[in-house]
Amino acid sequence: MMKRLTYLLLIFIAMTSCSAIYEYEGDCDPKYRIVFKYDYNMKYADAFANEVTSVSLYAFDANGRLVFQKSDQGSQLGSGDYAMEVEMEPGTYDLVAWCGLEDGKSFSVPLIQRGVTSKSDLTCRTIGKNMWGTTYVDYQLKPLYHGAAESVEFPDEEGVHTVTIPLVKNTNSIRIVLMHVSGKKVNPDNFTYHITADNGLLNWNNEIVPNNPVDYEAYFTATGEEVLSKADSVPTAGAAAIAEFAVSRLMASGDVRLTVCNTKGNPVLSIPVIDFLLLVKSNYNQAMTSQEYLDRQDEYQFTFFLQDKKPGGGTDPGGTTDPDDPDDPDDPDDPDDPDDPDDPDEEYVWMDAYIYIGAWKVVLSNTTL
Repeated sequence: MMKRLTYLLLIFIAMTSCSAIYEYEGDCDPKYRIVFKYDYNMKYADAFANEVTSVSLYAFDANGRLVFQKSDQGSQLGSGDYAMEVEMEPGTYDLVAWCGLEDGKSFSVPLIQRGVTSKSDLTCRTIGKNMWGTTYVDYQLKPLYHGAAESVEFPDEEGVHTVTIPLVKNTNSIRIVLMHVSGKKVNPDNFTYHITADNGLLNWNNEIVPNNPVDYEAYFTATGEEVLSKADSVPTAGAAAIAEFAVSRLMASGDVRLTVCNTKGNPVLSIPVIDFLLLVKSNYNQAMTSQEYLDRQDEYQFTFFLQDKKPGGGTDPGGTTDPDDPDDPDDPDDPDDPDDPDDPDEEYVWMDAYIYIGAWKVVLSNTTL
């Protein structure tokens, strides 16, 4: 009788103990929660609550088949203590997260089906106008984030088990500033701006799927004042042409090219974007790999300096008038007045001695990059 009472007492203690610890859960089954972290940035600080507006989680079993999917969005993600509660059987899973898909206007994933969809099916595509095999994007992409964790164990033990998934930001903002060395106004409408890249499709582990080219066009252009130091022998102030792009993930091995053309379709400048971005990597952290730098940094600015192109193929930095030269571009009597910012026939060339990338002045000794 005493043994029986002791046995019942132990059961009662175990039950009440479980109830006390997990009272809000209602039972002693294991509970699983997913926490998302975005500190893979240049500040090394978790910006998830401030930046991410939606999360979509996908779990795959040992056979690579989808067994669970859940999405959350809204103000709860910005609370600072958000965690996604997931109802899954104990086991080992591969987890994939795409964040920023809620409006369905910038990026999309295929329709999924539990038990059928595989990891390789979980691609993410940039949305745009498709013409002749190329996607054209002329709007500001919504920020996209990716996360993955492989072979994550969900133990069959009572308690609350938390898994953290780190995120990488895929979208980038690129600003182009065009200034004339003489300080005269540059009309942004006298140019077209394009960034071409083969990054229109990403697979489940955030790698680029080849042969999905995108032509990114500037979604915003304007004229603004750019102030630079007199010590750099450039204008202290000039009316610059500004163009802004939003592009998907940049890869260190990728072929990404920026091209600015005049109204005649002639290139004013054309550069390999990745090579130029990496010119200033060492100014931030030499220990970073090239890919880490491109993934942590998400805002870039190029400042290019233009000069007039002479009819004979040379260049004139502007500012001096030769009354005896009928082709002098600074002659006020010239009907094709180069100081007229609204003249679409103006011919400019890039003064490729140096540029500014962000706050860094880069002297170009090899302009064939």
